[in-house]
Amino acid sequence: MTEHGSRKAVRRFERQVRENRGDRRAPQALHFGPNQYIAQTQPGFEEIAADEILARVRGAREVGARVVPERCGMAIFSAPDTAALARLRCAEDLFSLVGYRAGPNPEEVTPDRIRAAARDAPLVEAGVMARVRFDPKARGGRRLRYRVVARQAGEHRFRRIDLQHAIERGIAERADHTWRLDDLNADVEFWATMFEAELLLAIRLSSEPMRHREYKVAHRPASLRPAVAAALGWLAGVNERDVVLDPFCGAGTILIERANLGRYAELIGSDRDSDALAAARLNVGHRYQPIRLEQWDAAALPLSDASVTKIITNLPWGMRYGSHGENRKLYPAWIAEFNRVLAPGGRMVLLSAEWTLMREMAARRRLAVEKTLRVTILGARASIFICRKA
Repeated sequence: MTEHGSRKAVRRFERQVRENRGDRRAPQALHFGPNQYIAQTQPGFEEIAADEILARVRGAREVGARVVPERCGMAIFSAPDTAALARLRCAEDLFSLVGYRAGPNPEEVTPDRIRAAARDAPLVEAGVMARVRFDPKARGGRRLRYRVVARQAGEHRFRRIDLQHAIERGIAERADHTWRLDDLNADVEFWATMFEAELLLAIRLSSEPMRHREYKVAHRPASLRPAVAAALGWLAGVNERDVVLDPFCGAGTILIERANLGRYAELIGSDRDSDALAAARLNVGHRYQPIRLEQWDAAALPLSDASVTKIITNLPWGMRYGSHGENRKLYPAWIAEFNRVLAPGGRMVLLSAEWTLMREMAARRRLAVEKTLRVTILGARASIFICRKA
């Protein structure tokens, strides 16, 4: 992604935040049709995923976005080639949108109408075929086992389990396949998301490796989810001349995801924790060259002034490691060192839950924040700070 592209992603992200969080009016109904998909993310990352989709999937077009508070973000788009979606990095899961119902009055939504919507969903067969194209090992055929995952956002007159059972019954009544409910050995997963008067019914295309990545053979507590790490790298912009530094590299997830986004000159990861570096070396293996993994103090980096073009990192939040009191002393030293090693025109993308502390440093001109994006990661609220050299 170009530098201009990352700024465009931020603008679209902020627009969607206003629509989904600041402005409580219901979003516009989708223009539902064939070849539509959902990229699922952590809440707040959906527009970053959408930007990657538009940049990397030929012919892709935006359809809309939704947020299930504290649970997930959803970038909804159309694309002509299902197989191309497997290259995406900023999405945790991908779905084929197979049914959709929207109405102005939530009180008219009942389990019986949901059951009918599942029974009559027009694109289930297309979704099954999309799953096979996305994953050739997926099972097609006439006899299919299925399970249903149901979610609700907002107030409803029925329970989530009632939504799940209504979808299950509707799928069982379909005539396109012989459907058998089997939660443990399902061939097809239906995901039903119910907003106030809007139902999205989708078939899951992706499997666990897309969310957790096969390269992660070594894990660390508080290690970033790979799609979140990829989103940070995407916001930083991708340039083949980049020298990328992660001064809190942990298990190496940010560096590996940046490597998978596009070419670079060098990747540098550092951490004070020798066990974290050991995990990073296992995950990196012999790939992603040139790469350096060093045991350094982030407040005293043995790097020359203006020697890196991008700093992408997940700063300590003072929760699992350290404390908020320690962060008040350490953050200024870390940020000063980041500014020293960052080249003019470079960019920092910093993830942290220390909103007040980061805001104070920006007010004192220690941190040159261009944009701040609010996100949620596994239920914990945080912010992404996109910064230039102060």
